[in-house]
Amino acid sequence: MPRLTLSVVIPAYDEEESIGSCLDLLCAQAADIDEIIVVDNNSRDRTADIVADRAARSPLIRTVTEHRQGLVFARNTGMDASRGDLIARIDADTRVGPDWARTVRDFLTRDTDGRWWAVCGRGEAYDLPYGTAAARAKNRFSPFGRRRAPEVRDVPVLYGSNMILRRATWEVIRDRVSDRRDVFEDVDMGLCVRAAGGRNGFLADLTVGVSPRRMHSPTSEFVRYMVCLPRTLLLHRRFGLAVAAAALYVPGVVVLHAARLLVVRTATRTPIPAARGMP
Repeated sequence: MPRLTLSVVIPAYDEEESIGSCLDLLCAQAADIDEIIVVDNNSRDRTADIVADRAARSPLIRTVTEHRQGLVFARNTGMDASRGDLIARIDADTRVGPDWARTVRDFLTRDTDGRWWAVCGRGEAYDLPYGTAAARAKNRFSPFGRRRAPEVRDVPVLYGSNMILRRATWEVIRDRVSDRRDVFEDVDMGLCVRAAGGRNGFLADLTVGVSPRRMHSPTSEFVRYMVCLPRTLLLHRRFGLAVAAAALYVPGVVVLHAARLLVVRTATRTPIPAARGMP
């Protein structure tokens, strides 16, 4: 059975602190990755130089540019430019595990009936000043949180730091996905898959490391970020889920965030930086 080819798309905006590590971990899996596309979305720092340095060492890496500011525009440009049978979308601060690409390719290659249009996995924060306790607590609130589960289970949405679509899936939903910047683009994408008749699979063993910088954002900023979830559900006319998210999920996560922020401040005793990343 021929194995499916895999492209990895990485939108990047001012990611000089993380993009090098992200690319190094991907290049270490060159046997299972066919191309790595970094989409430079008007970076003002050394992101482009770092990517060029890594590209000089690895023929897998290439850069494309998207001048329209915003993650969704960079994501779409990268996925449109990709050539693989499978298109992964991760963040510039994602740290993939050593078997990440092989797990993805093997699972979707075995799925010869195309039952799963897209898959995603879990993200666990790294470099926390208080260890993994809050990350474990977050998983209790997360729709992806039940740790011991079957190899794959059906989920309504995708997780942007660790998601993979079939090329055929992208071609179906390309004109359905929203370009609004006030919604969760990954949730929107997963709901577009479902609306098109496809299924999103959550792979229990597909875990990546993600930056905790969102955890460092002030509570008011975090609230503005989280209200994107019910707004995204309303966009898809998922009214019941939108009400549940606004009334239960978002308040619970905000309370967790406020408690976590207090612990971070206590642990570091330094000013808490605002969350960076793509607007």
